[in-house]
Amino acid sequence: MNIEKKKFLKSLGFGREVSIVADCKCPLCADRVNTEEFKNEIFIKEFERSGLCQGCQETVFGYRVAW
Repeated sequence: MNIEKKKFLKSLGFGREVSIVADCKCPLCADRVNTEEFKNEIFIKEFERSGLCQGCQETVFGYRVAW
């Protein structure tokens, strides 16, 4: 995550989440993210944007229903 994005997110009150993602953990469940768990490029790109692990992405985006 670039510095400008970090500053912006912190200014919105997401400092805790930014710190968690910087430690390679999911901001929702706080589990360590294993990049080998991602099912395809789409999930990897979402991880790069949000820091969400595979399981949380499936929950948030309704993987089993929508994909």
